Amino acid sequence: MKAGELVIKKVFNCSKRELFDAWSQVSLLSKWFFAAPQKYKDSRVRSNFTVNGEYSLTMFFEDGSEASIWGHYQEITRYSAIVMSWNSTIAKDSLVELGFSELSANRAQLILRHTLFPDEASRSAHQQGWLACLANLEKLFDERE
Repeated sequence: MKAGELVIKKVFNCSKRELFDAWSQVSLLSKWFFAAPQKYKDSRVRSNFTVNGEYSLTMFFEDGSEASIWGHYQEITRYSAIVMSWNSTIAKDSLVELGFSELSANRAQLILRHTLFPDEASRSAHQQGWLACLANLEKLFDERE
């Protein structure tokens, strides 16, 4: 049986479009998508951002280790939603759903739902990873001001 879901809601100081772009553009993804408080070097991202298009991402850590994620885009509703399969060494065939909403001209909310974990340990590890990645995304937007 699969473990429960993980839901994270976070508000960013940016427009909904900028938030969506941070998830859909390789040049931006590589700058913030890493599960550590300090970046060792930019992540390697490959993405065919279309429905059924594949993506892969490799994060690099100071100790020389790497973490890879891969999958394909199942649904893309421009500036509103992204649904993608998610595979890693600790979670095969899980699902990530991203919802984007505008709160004001320069404030947008992300609702991230990650489901179909193989066990609670995987869900917990992904929660820590997502929180670190989203903190880095927040820094990306805050540093441009």
